[in-house]
Amino acid sequence: MKDNSGSEWFIVSSKPKQEFNAEKQLGALGIEVYLPVYNKKVKKNRIKVDRVAPLFSGYLFARFDIRASYQTVRYTRGVKTILGRNEYLWTLADKKIQDIKSRECNGLVMLRRREDHFRQGDRILIDEGDFEGWEGIFQEELPDRERAMILLTNVQFSSKLILPKKYLVVQR
Repeated sequence: MKDNSGSEWFIVSSKPKQEFNAEKQLGALGIEVYLPVYNKKVKKNRIKVDRVAPLFSGYLFARFDIRASYQTVRYTRGVKTILGRNEYLWTLADKKIQDIKSRECNGLVMLRRREDHFRQGDRILIDEGDFEGWEGIFQEELPDRERAMILLTNVQFSSKLILPKKYLVVQR
């Protein structure tokens, strides 16, 4: 295994829903850890609320001396594995980590704003409302500029649907 203790970060896979636990345990061992998080909208009692969630579900990044700490990191509570095999462990350049950190505000990664302008023919995913999870093709914006008409694509028949634009996400 090559020594990457300087500038590269190892990609650590956590056990299911154990990213925060793995981060805490590795940090307590003196391992440099980065777990990027963001505000995720989740439904609770049919209402969407913000919850802090890992940006890359199931993964975090750690920088350490591979020769001295591989076994310690690999068998830390909450860690599933370090990605890669033997001397070919996967790494991420420090510049990529810094790029992610540069998008943080108060410790949370700021996601790009949701588009409110769509083009005819854009593939659309509905991510709110009664049709959440359905897909379609953007047809046109309605005069009130708040709603849009889409052609549903995941049904056996051709159907147009009018929805609030805030429910729509472009799939590119």
